[in-house]
Amino acid sequence: MLKPHALPVRPLAALFGALALCVATAATAGPLHVTLGFSSLPSAQGFTYTASGSHAGVLESSVFAVGGGVLSQNTMGQSNGVAGGGLYYQRVGGITTGETKQLRVRARCTAAQGTTANPNGFGGFAFGFANGVTQFDFGLTPTKLFVLSGSSQVAVGGAYDNTQFHDYVFEYASASLQRLYRDGVLVFSGASGGALAVNRVFFGDTTGGANAAGEVAGLEFVQDLTTDAVPSTWGRIKSTFVSRAR
Repeated sequence: MLKPHALPVRPLAALFGALALCVATAATAGPLHVTLGFSSLPSAQGFTYTASGSHAGVLESSVFAVGGGVLSQNTMGQSNGVAGGGLYYQRVGGITTGETKQLRVRARCTAAQGTTANPNGFGGFAFGFANGVTQFDFGLTPTKLFVLSGSSQVAVGGAYDNTQFHDYVFEYASASLQRLYRDGVLVFSGASGGALAVNRVFFGDTTGGANAAGEVAGLEFVQDLTTDAVPSTWGRIKSTFVSRAR
């Protein structure tokens, strides 16, 4: 497995344009704003494609593609049930330990493949960030949501149809409080994450113990940007996502 793995919102007029960065180091406070575009692969936008561990050597073009305004992932059929490894993108640097943060994603998961040890396929389609001390992430399968807790992924209560596009906001309020919203509805609130000394934003297939197929139609990470809280501005966030007709 890839190792452990009320916030203000700025108006999103530039959401899902070219990658935009205002970088701060982990040691200093400052804003960070990363958005993903969909006319090229993330590796052409400042993210690094990583095929590690049991997936080493797998070509980016064999598992990721862009078209129709989405980034498609399909790692189904890749080596599975082997500890360690992943097929994912990461953007290193700039994540602080103190500032409030949001990772905003519009996505769907159409298939997941697990193992005896991980029958739900958690970790095969995940999104997160790490601040040099702790990694935080969430993800989805066709019917479940999960968050990272310690060294493993744990299910969020409830049953979901994640085969259709939905809007997710993963919010870091403090080291002991994170929240996950799905279409503006709070589905998780509490402490999550696991110890890991890396600094990055990442997404994709984050484990050698699961595979998944899915599409991303929006991805944005914001840190220390001042605006209204999630519930009061969700319609504005959602309308920006929906304007992509996904």
